[in-house]
Amino acid sequence: MGIVWHPPETYLSKWAAQNELSAGRFVVRLDETATRDLHMTPAKLARIDKHCTVRDGEPVLSEASFEELLAPLFPAPAGPSVLKKAAPVLFRMLVYLSRYPFMPELAAGQDAYLSRNGLLRALLIAHKDRARRTVGGYGGAHTRTRTAGDHRRLLFQGLAVRLAADPPGHDEGVWRVDAAERARKFHDGLSDEVICPDNALTNRDEMGDELFHDVVDFMCQLLPDWQENTVRRVDLLGPAKNMILEEGLDRAPLQRHELRRTDFEALAEMLLFAYESPEEGEALPAGLTQRRDKVVEEFFGKREGIDFKVFDEISGSGKTEFDTGSAGGNFAEGDDYKPSLLEMLYWILDELVKDGAE
Repeated sequence: MGIVWHPPETYLSKWAAQNELSAGRFVVRLDETATRDLHMTPAKLARIDKHCTVRDGEPVLSEASFEELLAPLFPAPAGPSVLKKAAPVLFRMLVYLSRYPFMPELAAGQDAYLSRNGLLRALLIAHKDRARRTVGGYGGAHTRTRTAGDHRRLLFQGLAVRLAADPPGHDEGVWRVDAAERARKFHDGLSDEVICPDNALTNRDEMGDELFHDVVDFMCQLLPDWQENTVRRVDLLGPAKNMILEEGLDRAPLQRHELRRTDFEALAEMLLFAYESPEEGEALPAGLTQRRDKVVEEFFGKREGIDFKVFDEISGSGKTEFDTGSAGGNFAEGDDYKPSLLEMLYWILDELVKDGAE
């Protein structure tokens, strides 16, 4: 006898009774997903644990110990100074993503730390290919197709600082129109109309903001026994709203995120250093500072801070060394291949979870 299908309410009621729809249980399943996808072994965990202290019974990294974990990738004489400027920026991004979207954001002024499990969650979410095959949807009624724009937004949110209020002149209607425009761009070539508004690259509509849709997207991919049920994305809208309200998961809206020039400059320099990979004892490669300044100028011009719209438009254009297209890098082969700086970010993230045998 085949599977007996039941209404979605049957599964949701059962999971709610078992506490499987709590934010904490989704974090557990995200941890399990990250551990599998990163192929974590005792040797890999031990390599991270060497830099950890114990906090509330679990290993955690501080900003300083995170910098120590990265240090072998940035040899002297030039590497340490590059790392000193960029490590706090990368650490802040990973701390943010480690708590996204099922844990409250750390309060301003709260001591920042990165648990070992949090690091693995952040590495999964920050790495485009890993996120796409684990928490990225495939479309249809059960999940939303997450795209390069969604991924850029999460990186931006992690790298940005939070503003105390909406920027002058903010118009919620304009932001929604822009989200719909991104959806039309995503569907370009398939349809002139947005058949599924929840496919917007940075969704913001009458159902909820970007955080709300991210919670629903992650829930879709992290349901218990999801292959055994008929729960669709639309069935999770109510549980997602309740979870955000009851567990304090609300965050600053996207328009209150600003990427600072100095932070982006430090990150770009780090990624260019990783691209050039100078050996220990070698000086900073010639032209690196000029390349860094060019990338920064492309994004910021004369501005000291940019919002997501600017970041997304320039990064998504594929015309900057930072991001050479939604596929990451170009399609040249051999000596002509030139990875984007985003690919170097993914390389650094991968290096954090390699052991000596790899």
